[in-house]
Amino acid sequence: MGRPRGRRPFGGPLGLAAGWQRWLPAALAGCVIAHADPLAERFTGEILPVLQNGCVRCHGNEKAKGGVNFETFTQYEQVLEHRALWTTVLERVQADEMPPSGAPPLGYSERQTLMTWLRQLPAVTPDCDKLASDRTQSFYRGYVMSRRLTRAEYENSLRDLLGVAVDAGRLLPADGAGGEGFDNTGDTLFTSSLTIERYLEAADQALRRVLPDDPSQLDPASATAREALLAPAHEAGAAPRDAARQVISRFARRAWRRSVDGTETDRLVTLFDRAFERGDGFDAAVRLALKGVLVSPHFLFLAEPEPEATGIVPLAPFPLASRLAFFLWASLPDEELLAAAESGALQENATYLAQVRRMLQDPRADAFGERFALQWLKLDGFGRESRPDPRKFPEFDDALADAMRQEVVSFFNHLVREDRPLLDLIDADYTFANDRLAALYGLPAPGGPGFQKISLTAPERGGVLGMAAVHTATSYPFRTSPVLRGKWVLEVVLGDRMPPPPANVPALEIDEQHVTAASLREKLEQHRRDPSCAACHDRMDPLGFGLESFDVLGRLRDGQNGEPVDASGTLPSGEHFTGPAGLKAVIRRRQDPVLRHLVRQMTGYAFGRELNRFDECVIRDAMKALADRGYRASALIETLATSFPFRHRFYAAPESPEAKES
Repeated sequence: MGRPRGRRPFGGPLGLAAGWQRWLPAALAGCVIAHADPLAERFTGEILPVLQNGCVRCHGNEKAKGGVNFETFTQYEQVLEHRALWTTVLERVQADEMPPSGAPPLGYSERQTLMTWLRQLPAVTPDCDKLASDRTQSFYRGYVMSRRLTRAEYENSLRDLLGVAVDAGRLLPADGAGGEGFDNTGDTLFTSSLTIERYLEAADQALRRVLPDDPSQLDPASATAREALLAPAHEAGAAPRDAARQVISRFARRAWRRSVDGTETDRLVTLFDRAFERGDGFDAAVRLALKGVLVSPHFLFLAEPEPEATGIVPLAPFPLASRLAFFLWASLPDEELLAAAESGALQENATYLAQVRRMLQDPRADAFGERFALQWLKLDGFGRESRPDPRKFPEFDDALADAMRQEVVSFFNHLVREDRPLLDLIDADYTFANDRLAALYGLPAPGGPGFQKISLTAPERGGVLGMAAVHTATSYPFRTSPVLRGKWVLEVVLGDRMPPPPANVPALEIDEQHVTAASLREKLEQHRRDPSCAACHDRMDPLGFGLESFDVLGRLRDGQNGEPVDASGTLPSGEHFTGPAGLKAVIRRRQDPVLRHLVRQMTGYAFGRELNRFDECVIRDAMKALADRGYRASALIETLATSFPFRHRFYAAPESPEAKES
């Protein structure tokens, strides 16, 4: 907007009166002084000396442990650019973990000065309504790429399409993990010619389960599934081709998770025509057409069609239904969800939230335990990768491994289904077991089929720290490992990433077959005397010692090889505890970091990508929702499903040829 005619700015003939010229510089200087940021002044006058005195000997130009060099921070603006680092500094100083044991401690006044200043730093305020495009993803990773189905999602989708469980997923290559550690991260789900060949084989094998060449091969479950699949063909008087068209069209709509137009159906019916005309029976001809549906990119890939509008736009109803179903069920939408998408009602907030709540009560939501919980707890490969030595632990077999895994799955799914507080993950007075696992724990057999909820009286059990799968996965074949267990607690429960050991530090040598609890503790204490090892082991080892009450298989024990087990630990903060119950009490006092890490993990799982600072809005909203709603599981899941990044996408118009040439 231009200025009004006939008036000059500031009232002078040249736009600046002479008097103004004289006092403006002084006025501006006064404003700068009056509004100087006190945190910036204190950084220069108070904080830099504290860092120089207590931190740079390990985090400076000569030695930058963990990649942190405080001598590079000379201006307050640099602090604001690296807020995540300074949040970690506050956590470490608050917990008395920094400076580490053995290093000169900060004086009381220095420590208080540093913590007070760190607490007053401005909170990170990212843009909560921004998403990334292909062009911006290099500096903003709020980008969700189209991806293929994971092996588990593929198998679950076939189960729900065909109405019977099939084991076709085993034919596909294993999925890697990326992003926040989950297999549904888009940029790790590659496709190759081998994968396509396997999809052809898997589709054929799955369809032959319900549409075999010889119907007498059908078992009761497959026969029921066949009847449901071919239900439109049973209408009286329908010609074979018309009946097949109805079957194919209905199947394609579910498999492709959207409406299917007549042209697409015509192409699929052509496959039926070719098979039927050459003499194949009705079932076999339909099977060929349905195979075409299952090897189509419309089934194998979660691809969101480009909208007409550009910029940040709400997800269209069908892609939103798919994103929601694969988050909550690791499978495709059901008929009710598709119908809500088809009518447009799914984009209404009330309808959408009602669908989320309905879906969480569906048995398919058990995918949370199978796909999220096991990956979050680093137990997805449990029982397949490393196993206890069969000579020393002959009790361990595939059935026991499955029971250990199922305890984790059943426990987490109970939290979701019953909307329990997520704090039960830290400690609880119940768990889930079958007769085999209950015997391992020394508990009465629950009886009945499958896994049953059982009450616990021993304070050592309860929560993930009392589960056998955790103890077995964090042990060596011959013995327990306080280091592996402590590292697991730090990284998986508390969300603290540990750096790899220095390359020049020799491995800890211990005779695994003859080690005692006392000799192991002594070796580790010697190991921590090395300054290059102490920074990490001072934090890991005490946590692991607290779990020494459990043997390799997760059984409680008082001694080992005739010696008592010392399950006490002292943290760098000076906190002393004894046994799993004491360790859980320590972790309960740190429930916010535990919950924040869980929130971050589930956010990465829901979004299917690595997170960054822009996702702090969602994490902050989820933490608030948990606190407001008694830490119930639904508070977290609903917050993620209704979040802005989950329900929106960014679309940039393609460049014109002229723009590309220029």
